Amino acid sequence: MKQWLLTGYELLTVLAPGTAVYVLTRVRDKRCGQENGLSVWQMALLLGYLFGMLHVTGAGTLSDALWYGLEWNPAQVNLLPFSQGIDPTGHLLNIVLFLPLGVLLPAFCRKWDSVRCVAACGLLVSLVIELSQLLNNRRTDVDDLLLNALGAVLGLLLFRIVSYFFKRGTGQKNGCARDLMLCAAAAFVGRFLLFDEMGAAGRLFEFY
Repeated sequence: MKQWLLTGYELLTVLAPGTAVYVLTRVRDKRCGQENGLSVWQMALLLGYLFGMLHVTGAGTLSDALWYGLEWNPAQVNLLPFSQGIDPTGHLLNIVLFLPLGVLLPAFCRKWDSVRCVAACGLLVSLVIELSQLLNNRRTDVDDLLLNALGAVLGLLLFRIVSYFFKRGTGQKNGCARDLMLCAAAAFVGRFLLFDEMGAAGRLFEFY
């Protein structure tokens, strides 16, 4: 039960900011007479996926920096691709984790139906997560960047294959790309600023 409470708290720090930004963008669009943003189900799917991604990768937060300090540890960083050998399970998980990103982007927005755009987005999202992990003593590895980007591109190819057989096109709302990025950024920043895992776990499990 306590673990569920901790996970629920983390989920709230992602959903609340992302939903708030979504509502604001919808209000703005209505005032401007536009209806080209994310739908409710698209927003919910996006935020749910982002939560899962941040939770699984253990992205760092501001509270992590306060708990662990900001000491630079070169052993945490690997900048040489695949210099640590091949970990089939770990590498496969890094690819699979970003597959949904490559599917969701073109499904939501026609603008993102591009290998270059999806690969760049995968790299950017992965880079933000990898850099944040410097705050909580996790390893930051260039292998993860490359494999995450590959996963996003494979997700795009999977989307194109499914679309071809089921005769479904890409998302028709070009304007939703902006809202997608705003909601995603709000979700990440919200978790970064509001999620205090160590503090909450300490209170729930009585570490101190």
